[in-house]
Amino acid sequence: MRTRLRGGLFGKYVGTFVGFAVFVLMVNGALEIGFTYRETTAAVIKVESEKAEAAALRIAQQIAEIERQIAWTTRASAGLEQRRNDYMLLLQQMPAIDELMQLDGNGKELLRVSRFTVEAVAGTDYSKDPRFVQALARQVWIGPVTFRNEVDPYISIAMAHSGQYAGVTVAEVDLRFLQELVAPFAVGDQGYAYVIGAKGRLLAASGQLKVPRGSDLGGLPQVASVVLDLDGRPAGDRTAAAAFGRDLGDRSVLAAAVAIPRTDWLVLVEQPLSEAFKPFYVLLLRIAGLILLCILLAVLAGVLLARRMVVPIRALAAGAARLGAGDFSQRIEVRTGDELEALADEFNRMAAQLDQSYTRLEQTVEERTRDLARSVRELKALEEIGRTVASSLDLKSVLSTIVDRAVDLARADGGAIFAYDKAARAFRLAEAHGLDAALVEEVGRMAIPLDASLMGRAALTRQPIGMADLGDAATHRVGELALAAGFRSALVVPLVGPEEILGSLVVQRRDAGEFPPGIVGLMRTFADQSVIAMHNAELFRELAERGRQLQIANEHKSQFFANMSHELRTPLNAVLGYAELLVDGLYGELPAKAVDVLERVQANGRHLLGLINDVLDLSKIEAGQLALAADTYAMRGVVEQVVAATESLARAKGLALTTEIAEDLPLGHGDERRLTQVFLNIVGNAIKFTEHGAVAIRVGAADGQFLVAVRDTGPGIAPEDRQRIFDEFQQVDNSNTRQKGGTGLGLAIARRLVEMHGGAITLESEVGVGSEFLVRLPVRPDLAPPAAAETPAAAPAETAAGATP
Repeated sequence: MRTRLRGGLFGKYVGTFVGFAVFVLMVNGALEIGFTYRETTAAVIKVESEKAEAAALRIAQQIAEIERQIAWTTRASAGLEQRRNDYMLLLQQMPAIDELMQLDGNGKELLRVSRFTVEAVAGTDYSKDPRFVQALARQVWIGPVTFRNEVDPYISIAMAHSGQYAGVTVAEVDLRFLQELVAPFAVGDQGYAYVIGAKGRLLAASGQLKVPRGSDLGGLPQVASVVLDLDGRPAGDRTAAAAFGRDLGDRSVLAAAVAIPRTDWLVLVEQPLSEAFKPFYVLLLRIAGLILLCILLAVLAGVLLARRMVVPIRALAAGAARLGAGDFSQRIEVRTGDELEALADEFNRMAAQLDQSYTRLEQTVEERTRDLARSVRELKALEEIGRTVASSLDLKSVLSTIVDRAVDLARADGGAIFAYDKAARAFRLAEAHGLDAALVEEVGRMAIPLDASLMGRAALTRQPIGMADLGDAATHRVGELALAAGFRSALVVPLVGPEEILGSLVVQRRDAGEFPPGIVGLMRTFADQSVIAMHNAELFRELAERGRQLQIANEHKSQFFANMSHELRTPLNAVLGYAELLVDGLYGELPAKAVDVLERVQANGRHLLGLINDVLDLSKIEAGQLALAADTYAMRGVVEQVVAATESLARAKGLALTTEIAEDLPLGHGDERRLTQVFLNIVGNAIKFTEHGAVAIRVGAADGQFLVAVRDTGPGIAPEDRQRIFDEFQQVDNSNTRQKGGTGLGLAIARRLVEMHGGAITLESEVGVGSEFLVRLPVRPDLAPPAAAETPAAAPAETAAGATP
């Protein structure tokens, strides 16, 4: 009987111990599986939702950018030609736009610019077309998605012009660019993202989804579920929705969807369950193995320790399991008065220490992460503002960026930048962010006085002023408007330069309370960036104005030279004519000394006339009044004229003047007289500055160009002087050149005339060896017809004799 009791008690202990252990392990495993399943599902949905939200935001931003670019072309002041130019420029800048059409205030087509068809205006009536009607009603209307060839999606964006009856601009936008926006947002190795329209038709998808655009995906269960979920929500709540379903390959998938703002499109991110829940399936196997192992150990322990340790061991096992699962708040209750109780106490102390350490660690990590994220955001914002200030002189763009980032980093609900009007001694609204349109419009009409406002006080003291509660502060009318709009606190930061007031930066919150010192310091940095931007914009405006004044002055100078050259040539020609008559003895014989003096007068007069002709030519070129008399010419004839005019000068100096002209030269098109003037100047200079040796002229043609090289054995030109000799009134500054005389205009005029023919002059020279001028002239340049007849210049021989580098 005793043995039977011992056997029954033993079995009871063993059965109780083993049964309880199995129960605890099964409950713990079931809870762990349930929690893990929920956590895994939530994690997958979160990742997919974040991907979908990012893709939706990126698509919305691209659509908004397209709208902004279209809005740029809708300004009311543009004429039809300007609108055409704006449309052409927009097609170049926005590849997604295929066609732009302008409708007048009655819906009649005025202008159409397309990538694929020739521009034509048929006057088609679109007065009843939704693109015209909806644009007038809503200002901006985005049409439904349609498909070209059942594959390529596109939409119409219609935007009303400013002003009543100003018309509408309609843009046809190719949505194939969505493919590039969606492609980067795949999940895992088998996950993919895609965009569907209102009827479930596919607009774009990442590469893993092998389905052509335009396919109908509305029949997929997950698509139907998320569409029903999102459609059942209020208009303001279009956040992510998730659903299980099956893909086109009949695989089980988990999908998350996000609605794209201002459209009826959805972005869906899907991942097969086999991939998404792979960690969960592995965990199931581990838990099953662990439970089986623990059951075996429990049976063995129950057999060995059932008589004395059933209850304490069971308590220790349960507590250890919870502690191993991360439940550090669990405490083991054992009152045996032996080592088991001491062991339980040690478990409890260890759990308490781990609980405290884990709590402190979580708090520390959370604080450090929050501080680091805030610092990174501040640094990125400051970097962006610095980059904007350095790369853009558009004050409006810079100030808009500053106020946007200021509101973001100050964790405010709205903000504005006010510019200071020195004449009115008042502040006026420049840029705003996060404020209602009605509030912006009303504040924009105000002039906030310097002496009767918080902005004025902050500017005069050069210190920020914070208002913890707008309701308790005596402010200007603008403060009352802000309070009425729901703002309760504000921070005013002055924008002041070294010697002047430029404006004020204001950020506002809908909650009452002081702004932290760190935020105040950051806003002061933003204010400094605003001051730099304002100064940069002012400097740019001043530089532009001075450049315009210099251009006007240069035009006046050129016109003055042209007019004065004409006025000087008339009396000078008379002087030369009378001197010629006196030398010829028309008025009687003159003494030899008088004839010598008259010949000097003639020589200097001809030199002065050459100078006047050069100045006249240069002035006409600079004033845009020199027109080329384009006609067919023979380059051989031009070179032979130059040789005939300069051969006597070369022979007088004992120089050899040689030519090498190709036989198959084509006929050229250009101003033969002006080209003769160019080569007379170059050859004349070569002869003038060459004392011994020869001057060689080589003429050829290649690749549709004449190549004319003039080589001499003169003193050469130093490297530092080679470019300067082509400038006006510039000469190589040495004694030999000064002895030769000259005006310093010949090569400058020659270079201008060659460039007007579409050519160029280059120079290669070596000091002490000689120089070579190479003229490249297009055989058939595209020359404009002469606008008006011009006054002939002096004879070529005189020009060559009087012009020097």
